[in-house]
Amino acid sequence: MQVGLTKSHALLILACFCFSFILVFSTLLRNSGVSSLQQVFSRITLALPLIFVLIRGRFKLKRDDLQYFALAGLVFSCFLFSALSSIVFGCPIAVTVALIYTQPFFTAALAAVSGKERMTPRKITAMAMGVIGVFLVSGVVTEPLPNLNIGGLGFALLGGFLYSLYLYIKRMRKADYTPLQGLFNTFLFAAPSALLLGIILSLFTRNVGLIGFTLPNSYQLALLFLFASFSTAVPYGLLNYVKSSEVPSTTEGTILLLDPLLHNLWAVLIFQQYISLIRYLGVGLILLSAATILKTKNN
Repeated sequence: MQVGLTKSHALLILACFCFSFILVFSTLLRNSGVSSLQQVFSRITLALPLIFVLIRGRFKLKRDDLQYFALAGLVFSCFLFSALSSIVFGCPIAVTVALIYTQPFFTAALAAVSGKERMTPRKITAMAMGVIGVFLVSGVVTEPLPNLNIGGLGFALLGGFLYSLYLYIKRMRKADYTPLQGLFNTFLFAAPSALLLGIILSLFTRNVGLIGFTLPNSYQLALLFLFASFSTAVPYGLLNYVKSSEVPSTTEGTILLLDPLLHNLWAVLIFQQYISLIRYLGVGLILLSAATILKTKNN
């Protein structure tokens, strides 16, 4: 039995470090006047040529798989928009990332409904613990009802569901695509999907923080490029080299929970974003619940 850190462990930790700046870049971009829709569209389109370089130009897309990647791209763009829109509504990073990481609850529920996995007592207990965590992290216990950030909380929780839906669709991918080829094809369809989403939303809202588009200045462009490279193309590229023989899937999933922990750290160090102790308890319960679900044998 192999003991200790391997190269794959190091790559996973480095990928987590890169991912942990996603909401940091989103907050900086929001503060500079870039809408969540423009963040999504720019992140995808700027990352596409970088991922193309990572796949060494080996583009592959079969006609029979167009429908699959179109659906994956649509759900992925909706997930990104929901997650980043929570930040636009002023939801603290710690709360947003915790609610997005309710994804394992939704994943377990989708698997149970589809008949692919059964609900075990351990999973049910873990999900119940996660629900308590959501209740605490939402601020219902500490904040007066009129002061609750319903919009931000709703978008973050929707992001958790859409993340699980994207992963569910992703598992149906054909085996003859490499992970990065699949990601490139998904991004290829996610870009126009983001624009379509913006057109649909413009029929219901004029909120420029959500759907506005502006010509980025040099500062905004630098942030968008870092968002697309450092927190998108680079970590996904690193994950492509993680070997399952060195890191089992359950261990990989657990290590990736380092991402929300680092997100919380950057929120405090960079933005001085503090939330109440009881809400941090909710964050801890959600992440503990997610780790428990990830470690169940049939998940």
